[in-house]
Amino acid sequence: MLGRCLSLIILWSLSLSAYAIPSAEVITNLKERMHPTISGGYLIKSFTNHSQSYIYDQALAIIAFSHHGDDKSAKKLLRGLNNLQKEDGSLYFSYYLDGKSPYPEEGDKRFAGAVAWVAMAATTYQKIFKSDEFLNFNTLILKYLASQMRSVEINGKKVSAISFNPTDVTQTEWNENDVAALEHNLDAYSAFLHFSRLNDDKKTKATAADLKDFILAMWDESLSHFWSGANLKTGVVNKDEFYLDNQTWSLLALDAKTIKELNTKNALTMNCDGLLVEHEDVTGFMDTKPARRPAKLKFVWSEGTAGQILAMRKFTDIHSESISCKGQDFSTLLENMIKMKKKDGGIAYSTSTTNPDFTTASSVAGTAWYYFAANNINPFHLD
Repeated sequence: MLGRCLSLIILWSLSLSAYAIPSAEVITNLKERMHPTISGGYLIKSFTNHSQSYIYDQALAIIAFSHHGDDKSAKKLLRGLNNLQKEDGSLYFSYYLDGKSPYPEEGDKRFAGAVAWVAMAATTYQKIFKSDEFLNFNTLILKYLASQMRSVEINGKKVSAISFNPTDVTQTEWNENDVAALEHNLDAYSAFLHFSRLNDDKKTKATAADLKDFILAMWDESLSHFWSGANLKTGVVNKDEFYLDNQTWSLLALDAKTIKELNTKNALTMNCDGLLVEHEDVTGFMDTKPARRPAKLKFVWSEGTAGQILAMRKFTDIHSESISCKGQDFSTLLENMIKMKKKDGGIAYSTSTTNPDFTTASSVAGTAWYYFAANNINPFHLD
């Protein structure tokens, strides 16, 4: 069985060579988006149709540059973030390319997941280039994230989780400070875990263990999938929405032993059944849908599709069992992502949709995640 599975992986890798965008071309696209800031260092333009630099996209580019061996580009972006870090270790959700930010004037947006991705990127850089240049920067980020942890009882078990945001964002109908998102806590779990392993740090190792307890509390044993998060005041789990990333990122972040103990095949299959669509001649995945109803909008999201590809690949690696989505395997899903390539060489964030959070513009997230999927790089892990 193992030999058959390895043969499938080898054939998949060979089949990609005829279709995949060359890695150097992807990296060039990311480098061309970089802009120097007034405070020193660089920021990266997240989308070609506006001038925002989201720190999540900065982190993705740093991880991609690091794996590609581009020390210079990764360091420029890390220095840009280092110069923007607040005294408490946090960073705003996004910045203009000159280093100024729309926040806090437009709200105190310091979303935990995005901040955690910066920590993941700094740890990746430290590991690959054996450099401690950004160790203090990363330590301060993790100290900030740890300060945002709160205890909550879920299904009779007391766990700790990081809140979505340090304050409520008044523009939304819900209180971000009272919510813990699974996605954000997966990001933080990976940030604390791999920092602790690389730096032999017991405190961050213990924090990672606490976060893992919350992550597993989001697993629904009867339905064999993860829910999106919980209210930190009441402990009530959000069962109204089903998210693609909750299943794929959990599989990418958790260790093989834990994954073997869960029925993650069902979680990935539920993504296939509920979120796989064909739109504008592209087959891929939407981001979410109501838990008990079909989605109103159907469009393909490049970033999430790449995450599903990597999760399917990791499932195969762990279980020695191939997995496909309605006839779509690793290679065919990646080929569909290539259809989303824009004139500048980057990958569109999505096919067309009226959802204001998505755009057909060339994106850092789509491009970087394509790079990860094409090269079988799991950004949640250092190995």
